This record gives sequence, C-alpha cells and structure tokens, in this order.
Amino acid sequence: MIKRVLFVCAGNTCRSSMAEALLRKMLIEDLGEKAATIQVVSAGTSAMTGDIASPNAIEVMKKEGINLKEHRARRVTPEMVNSADLVLTMTLDQKKAVLIMNPTAKNKVFTLAEFAEGVKEIEELMVRAEKIRLQMEEKRRKFLEHRSTELEDLRRRMRELDGELRQIEQKMEQEIAAEKKELERIQEKLTALEIPDPYGQNIEAYQICASEIKQKLKAVVAKIKESLADNV
Repeated sequence: MIKRVLFVCAGNTCRSSMAEALLRKMLIEDLGEKAATIQVVSAGTSAMTGDIASPNAIEVMKKEGINLKEHRARRVTPEMVNSADLVLTMTLDQKKAVLIMNPTAKNKVFTLAEFAEGVKEIEELMVRAEKIRLQMEEKRRKFLEHRSTELEDLRRRMRELDGELRQIEQKMEQEIAAEKKELERIQEKLTALEIPDPYGQNIEAYQICASEIKQKLKAVVAKIKESLADNV
C-alpha cells in the first residue's frame, strides 16, 4: 500500500516542490477525505536546507490555486527514503543518487515518468548503454593501438597531411557508427523518462515543467488508488 510518497529533485525548490504540492491537491480532488491518509513530501539531492521555492515555481503554482510560499527545501536523507513507500525522482541521476544512499530501496525508487508510464526496461536499457560505451572504448583503443605508428607520423606532418589524418579519424568514427546510433536511440528513450529542470529559465519553462509533472501525476494517483483498493 502506498501511504507515503517522496519526490526528489536537485534543489527541492522547483520540480519536486511543485510535484509535492500538485499531488496533494490531486489526491484531495480524487480521494476526498481518504487523501489525509497519504503523506506527500519532497527533498533534494543537493538542496540547501531552508531555501524557499523558486519565484517562478511559486507563480506557476499560484495559477493552480496552490500557495508554495511556505515551502522550505530539505536535503534527502536515508531516513526519508527508508520511511517512504514510493520515491519518485525527476532524473535518472537523482534515482542513482538515491539508490547509492539506500541500495535496498531499489524496488520503490523510480523516475516520475518511469513510474507513471509503467516502463519496465529501464535497467536493461542502462546496462545495454553501458555495454555499448565499453565496446566503443575498446574499439577506439584497438584502432589507435593498431594505427599508433601511422598516427604519430601523421601528427608530425599534420600541417601537410591534415586531410589524411581526418580521413583516418573518420574511418574510426565509421568503425563505431553502429554503436553510436544505437546508443543515441537508447539515450533518447532514457531522456524521455526525466523531467527537465526549469531552474534559471523563464516562467514559460516552469509552466511546461508543471504541466508535464501534472500529467505524469495522473498515473501516480491512479496507482495510489489501486494500492488502497487492494488493501480494503
């Protein structure tokens, strides 16, 4: 049963603070009095404790009928992760940071988009991406090792033979072209599982961020309701 939700971003002044406030509102609208049984909190991996919410976040939430002026940032702790039933981060790096902090929380830590969309292949994608990176590095190493003498000669004559050197480098890129293309496809999928940080941008960026969070939270609310129904 999901009774405590923890949102995590970087500074806890933009994304996670908006997600916390939006989910609270959406739960009240959807569950009524039952919403009081679910605790929603937020924190940041690099938050400065006591910081207020970003002015643009406050303004965007005001349009949602939410007062974010009283929000104060907190840094995420192992205790927060331990006590949560569900931990939703905004990026994959934040997910990694939470899991480094508490490896046993693996089954309850997701990016918001990953959880909302029910993505199952994220670990497989990340392992595959790392494998491809290693393959690329090994191919580069072997290529350079095999052509090291030739490359050294070319570098000495670089001004005269710059074009030839570029051709060899292009051949190396061709050697790893397939891996690069697949890695780009994987990284596009992984990027889609993150909520971009609007910090330092204009209010339109915050509005887009809040809308994306709100859209993902619809699925979170549905899954919380499902978990409550399973325990009736």
